[in-house]
Amino acid sequence: MLFKNRSRLAHLPAWQSVSSHTIFLICASSGVFYLLGHNFEIMPLTLENHTLLVAHGISAYLFVLLFGAVIPTHIRAAWKVKRNRISGGLMIAVLLLLLISGLFLYYADETRDVALWVHWVIGGGLILLFPFHFIAGRRANYLALKHHQKNNL
Repeated sequence: MLFKNRSRLAHLPAWQSVSSHTIFLICASSGVFYLLGHNFEIMPLTLENHTLLVAHGISAYLFVLLFGAVIPTHIRAAWKVKRNRISGGLMIAVLLLLLISGLFLYYADETRDVALWVHWVIGGGLILLFPFHFIAGRRANYLALKHHQKNNL
């Protein structure tokens, strides 16, 4: 396990952590496979584009619900103790942009092409940012615990 000894402050419960990582993987992979199949006609899976789009939409909806669930605990606690603010702030901004661009994809006609490109670029960025935020959070908690232990000797 990465940084076994670490602070538990702002740590997600196991169910929430596993759920968010699993749903993120489903959402990200279905989005990438849809992009490859729909725009580049590369079909790494035998699933139809519509099936991938449905999986992407449902997993995105669930991810937004989980995001709302972590605001009062995980985000608030980490922000208070000034931990992992850069990647956390970027995560919030990127998720909000994805949510807004997704709504524009669904409801807007004139701006759909722009929303599509924004959604793809921001979504690709999130695929890199999500693991970085996870690792940076583990490191921040480890360093905080190490600092706390040093000061209590």
